Amino acid sequence: MRVDIRPAIYSDCPKLAKIKLLARGENAEENSARFESELRYITAFLDERQSVFVQLIDRVPMAYCAVRESTIRPFVGWAYVKDLYVLPKWESKGFGKKLLMHTLRTMRGKGYMNAFLDCAEDNQRARKFYEKFGFEKRETAGSSGCGYVTYTIDF
Repeated sequence: MRVDIRPAIYSDCPKLAKIKLLARGENAEENSARFESELRYITAFLDERQSVFVQLIDRVPMAYCAVRESTIRPFVGWAYVKDLYVLPKWESKGFGKKLLMHTLRTMRGKGYMNAFLDCAEDNQRARKFYEKFGFEKRETAGSSGCGYVTYTIDF
């Protein structure tokens, strides 16, 4: 089994949209409105020259991570991890950790010193993953009751 991580390209976008929907337990039919919405979202990341990394097993995409520079206060100038999704078949096997490490290492190489992300409050599995990785829960103005928890990490 060969595992690679590389920058995403436009032809990856349909596969990445499908990964996101399947990882969230949603309908991943390519003709659905939800699929089209996610496809536009991921394509926009590439259009804006943001960083999207795809993880492949034997040349087949199975996970991706999307990150951009934050313009959100108080995290202006930080790396903002917008998405990290792994196909359910490959969860809990260390692939998400490897992909996130690659992403943060790349962002550090671009001069970023910190990163943050938002995680659904009720997504205990993801929250445990981020905490074990080294992210720390951070209280932010307006964060209570919004349904998301903010996590930060310094490189």
